Amino acid sequence: MTLIKSLTCKGFKSFAKRTEIPLLEGYNCVIGSNGSGKSNLSDAICFVLGKMSAKGLRAEKSANLIFHGGKKGSPAKEAEVSIVFDNNKKIFPTDAKDVEIKRTVKKTGQSTYRINGKVHSRQQVVDLLAHAKINPDGHNIVLQGDIIRFTDMKTVERREIIEDIAGISMFEDKKHKSMNELNKVQEKLNEADIILTEREKTLQDLKKDRDQALNYKRFEKDIKRNKATRVNLVLKDKSSKLDEVKKKFDSYETEISKFNKEIDSIKAEINEKKKRITDINHELRDKGDKRQRELAKEIEGIKTEVIKSNSRKDVLENELRKLKERKFSLIKDVKELGRNVEKFAKEKEILTKENKILISKENVLESDISNYKKDNGIEDKEDLSKGVEELEVRIDDKQRQLHDADNKRMELLREKDKLSFKVDDASERLKKIKDQNKEEVVKLKKNRDEFVEVTKKLSQSLNESSVFAVQLSTAREKLMDSGDEMAKLKARSIGIREMNAGDRGVQKIKSMNLEGVHGTVAELAEVPSEYAMALEVAAGSRIRSVVVSSDLVGSQCIKALKESKQGVATFLPLNKLRERKIDRAFLKRPGVHGLAMDLVKHQTKFKKVFNYVFGGTVVVDDLSVARKLGIGSVRMVTLDGDVVEVSGAMVGGHRRKTGYGFKEKEVNSGMVRLEKDIVRLEDTVNLLEKKKMDNDREIISLRERKAVLEAEIKVSKVSEEELDGLEGSKKDSSGRLKEVSKELNDFEQDVGDINIEMEQLKKDRQELREKLIKFTSSEFNNELEKFENKRIGVKENIIKNESEIGALGNQIALYDKEKDKAETILKGNEKDFVDFTEELEQLKADLSSNKEVLKLKEQNQRKFYAEYKGMFNERTKMEKGVTRLDGSFVRNQERVRSVEGRKNDVSIRKAVLAGEVEGLNKEMEQYEGVQFRRGVGLDQLNVEIRNFENSLRSMGNVNLRALEIYENVHEEYQKLLDRYEQLKVEKEDVLGLIYEIDSKKKDCFMKTFKLLERNFKEIFSTLTKVGEAELVIENPDDIFDGGIGVRVKISGSKYVDMKSLSGGEKSLTALSFIFAIQEFEPSWFYLLDEVDAALDKRNSELLSKLIAKYSNGSQYLVISHNDAVISEANAIYGMSMQNGVSKVVSLKI
Repeated sequence: MTLIKSLTCKGFKSFAKRTEIPLLEGYNCVIGSNGSGKSNLSDAICFVLGKMSAKGLRAEKSANLIFHGGKKGSPAKEAEVSIVFDNNKKIFPTDAKDVEIKRTVKKTGQSTYRINGKVHSRQQVVDLLAHAKINPDGHNIVLQGDIIRFTDMKTVERREIIEDIAGISMFEDKKHKSMNELNKVQEKLNEADIILTEREKTLQDLKKDRDQALNYKRFEKDIKRNKATRVNLVLKDKSSKLDEVKKKFDSYETEISKFNKEIDSIKAEINEKKKRITDINHELRDKGDKRQRELAKEIEGIKTEVIKSNSRKDVLENELRKLKERKFSLIKDVKELGRNVEKFAKEKEILTKENKILISKENVLESDISNYKKDNGIEDKEDLSKGVEELEVRIDDKQRQLHDADNKRMELLREKDKLSFKVDDASERLKKIKDQNKEEVVKLKKNRDEFVEVTKKLSQSLNESSVFAVQLSTAREKLMDSGDEMAKLKARSIGIREMNAGDRGVQKIKSMNLEGVHGTVAELAEVPSEYAMALEVAAGSRIRSVVVSSDLVGSQCIKALKESKQGVATFLPLNKLRERKIDRAFLKRPGVHGLAMDLVKHQTKFKKVFNYVFGGTVVVDDLSVARKLGIGSVRMVTLDGDVVEVSGAMVGGHRRKTGYGFKEKEVNSGMVRLEKDIVRLEDTVNLLEKKKMDNDREIISLRERKAVLEAEIKVSKVSEEELDGLEGSKKDSSGRLKEVSKELNDFEQDVGDINIEMEQLKKDRQELREKLIKFTSSEFNNELEKFENKRIGVKENIIKNESEIGALGNQIALYDKEKDKAETILKGNEKDFVDFTEELEQLKADLSSNKEVLKLKEQNQRKFYAEYKGMFNERTKMEKGVTRLDGSFVRNQERVRSVEGRKNDVSIRKAVLAGEVEGLNKEMEQYEGVQFRRGVGLDQLNVEIRNFENSLRSMGNVNLRALEIYENVHEEYQKLLDRYEQLKVEKEDVLGLIYEIDSKKKDCFMKTFKLLERNFKEIFSTLTKVGEAELVIENPDDIFDGGIGVRVKISGSKYVDMKSLSGGEKSLTALSFIFAIQEFEPSWFYLLDEVDAALDKRNSELLSKLIAKYSNGSQYLVISHNDAVISEANAIYGMSMQNGVSKVVSLKI
């Protein structure tokens, strides 16, 4: 740590002259009346530490910080504040023993910073101060009015303060980075998804070609082998089987007829049974189904209610049993505590009386010793006597320290025993609960584990939902922007739409679809956008001319217009147009873009058309270029559409696009690009919408499961709160037990040190006594020594009794506090017992009523089933009959189809046998070397050959290279799929990291909150003596979605919120919160400006003692106008003001 050695102000606010205030280590206090300039000191410290806001220094602007002259003096030119830090421990990164920070502000508002006399920037000063953890906006600096801010702040602001102290901003940064990473991975997944979809479609298309090529080759091979086998079989026994074929044909006819008769009979029977089933269904639906469903629903609802009631009943009975046990234990504790208080009070009274007697004895002995010395003339030996007396005082002090340490050790031993009992009791109760409810504990643990897992998945899904929402919004915006841009380009691409709509002649010709009509001049060209206006103006009315292949076609068109009376049009026949010679001398001049006809893109065959339309017109930048080229030298047109004719005429002014011009190249290419973008974005939006819907369904499912698990955990016979409470109690007690054991060891060491010191003091006292003996006779010495020994014995007994009385007082106070606490808990238990008993009685009544209703409903259900049982049985019987007949029907149909197939084969064979024998031998030559099939019939061969050939014909043209192409594309697809799976793994990793960050963030916050809450309770209790206070999390399920409230109990048994407190009570509460922060995150320096403004004298003194306690390891500067605050200060500074100038006087150093 470091130390502020001094603060110097000159020209700053009310400090007109150079004022130096040396500060000491420990508790420094500044007092003075209102308006004396006390708070200007705190402003000066904040100013020199780099506070930027002038309003934060109680000034409208920086220039107002400069001394204004007071009532009689003259204004200062600048304000200057310097502060000197001790650097002996090298807290600051410099070798200097002291570090001086100085800040000067001019009337212009400009500030200058210096470190040990050298000018530096504000940031360099801030960075230097950061080494010592100094911040003008830190929690260790409490300015005037900050107490009100602490009391009136919103609960969310209080939570944000704890977040800042816990340092969870790093978790927010990590989560933000992880969310960005998740967004990137998700975008890559979306892109990969789209590419995979495209590749899948490509593979599907290629797979068809590959499968077709494979089938083609297989069919070819099978056809050749089957044909060879067939020819071979036919050659062997063609003639012998002809008669057999005729017989088979006749038998097949008979068999088919028989099967058809059976099929007709089965059909009739099936129709009759189905009609009866329909009648039964109608009757049941009209009479019974609705009532059956209603009854079943009612019974199920009552059963569910009964199950819930039974579960709650078991929980209530278990809670009542626990409350009875707790009540018995508390009553026993209260009685035991009462007996202890009475016992210790009696002991204290006895020791007090005994001490009074011993004090009178000590006074008598001191008088005897004094008289004895006078009577025997040994006053000259007083120096030695004083030395002995001083040593005795020191020995007495050490004895008191020993007694105090012994009392403290006994308190720690009692606390250790108490904590050991708590740990053992919590362990025993945990073991008892787990032994008695093994299955419930296992089930509760399983539910809690699943609850954690479901919560984790829900968090991941919610994060994914956020990513999907952002990406979907972005994709939709891009799609909308592309759509708008596409609409604009389409409007521009219409070209001469408006003109054609008004020019009936052109419209008529185009509608006739005559051969040889190519279209208008505007439709046949494409131009760059930058030249669109110039070329439209240059073409003039010729832009609407119709280009035709010949003058004959032009004549036909004119004739058609005359006959239909549809107006007039200009026609440009390609076979009659002649090219004109163009002067190209101007093209290399500055500001010239080229000939108009060269800037138009068109098909070569239309070159004459655009030579005629534009002639030698030159496109230039503007009229100034045209004038340099020479007005009248050539026809020119500017980019803005101004025209200079060869005649010297100039046409120009403001023009707007008419929409009648040429097609623009950029518009067409832009439309092609946007069409692709729109298709891609639509695919992306559809994909994201599908993923978001799937994710939303998952979120709903997880939320439902989470709610179910919460309900099961709440109704469990084993209370989750009880288990957590016991585990937490055991953990806290174990931690405190370790701390107490360590403190005991430290005390043992301290007691040993005190004993050593006391033995040395006794030895020194004995030496002085021996010297004193030399000056007196043995007789006098012995008598005096007797007196001294008696006095010392009495004094030691007095000190011993005083220590025991103090220890007994502490013990009585401790037992009284424990007794009050036990009685308070007992009253709360009584209320809970009454509430649970009333709820249990009501639950039993409801349970009995529900069981009666359930019994009645089940009777009605059984009655219903009995009434319609006959119809159900008949319907079931009919349905079984229909099923059986359907099977017979299908089997007979299959038989008919089988027989018909064989009959057809036989018929074919019978017709072709006679003419086939001669050609079979010749046909067999082409199958030389082909292996014949064995064990296969001729009918099967014919069917297969026919099917194979049909399949080949249906294939059409087959791409045999598809086999190789498919394998290449499939390999590429597999690589993409592997990459997609890798991205999914990366996404899961990022989601896991986000969940881990959220968990650590919550753990870090709760750890800080618990420590702050403990500090807050202890400090508030110290400041108020009779009050209690606690910090409350508003939303325990999501601590970052709520704030941190404060509940205070000053008197009575009810907690109240901050608004119900008085000004002083609010100040005590705010101070407790501020000191709780300081104790959690100690600083070496604290500045408190009028924090006691609303406190009375007693509370101000308590505050002063608390500050004195903390000032042992820190430097405090407290500004106040309350005299009670100075009671414990190490250094006091008084402030006064004369004629607008503040002065500082050191009252005690």
